[in-house]
Amino acid sequence: MKTQPKILLGSLLISAIALSGCSQNRQMTKDERETEKNVVTGVAAIGGALLANAMGMDSTGGKILVGAISGVTARHIYDEVNRETADDPNTDVHPVEIGEQEFIRVQVKDVNFHSGSAQLDPYELQRLQPVLNALSRYPNTRVYVEGHTDSDGTHQYNQQLSENRAKTVAFYLMDNGISRDRIITYGYGEERPIASNNTAEGKRLNRRVTFLISEI
Repeated sequence: MKTQPKILLGSLLISAIALSGCSQNRQMTKDERETEKNVVTGVAAIGGALLANAMGMDSTGGKILVGAISGVTARHIYDEVNRETADDPNTDVHPVEIGEQEFIRVQVKDVNFHSGSAQLDPYELQRLQPVLNALSRYPNTRVYVEGHTDSDGTHQYNQQLSENRAKTVAFYLMDNGISRDRIITYGYGEERPIASNNTAEGKRLNRRVTFLISEI
């Protein structure tokens, strides 16, 4: 995988953070918050896509690390999220190497968003709690939130839906105390399935949220 110039990565990172962050200002009016949501949904994917491409970030193609995890924080996150998701068979936790950088990848599969919607039921939000806990315990981390869909619907529809779903998860993290400048979101639509879209079970697995957690 090609190594990108550090200057390019730095500038893209700043752009992506600025575009993907959402205000935690509790004094915002409903209209102001809705406007911010619309702006975030509309433009943040551009920064996220540029950053992901610059880093060679393909979470489905990352190299799974076997053996010791080099980063102390990464090791703690890996152990703690694994322990807290032990009862959830549809959440996978792996250390991965992407673009020569180490991440803890958490795939929350079979996420039941409302049909054609980016809204989540309380139970589904509870499934994200282990990631929220890890981010709260380790403030020296950044998280990339990726939204994915199954193949039902048009490519354009699924792309927008995946971006909106990633935003929903990002707002959940921020509403629970995670700083806006630690979160970068991107939607991949139906482009990166992990199971066959020819079966109902495969489609359920492909409707997922992926977290990539790294040290800042």
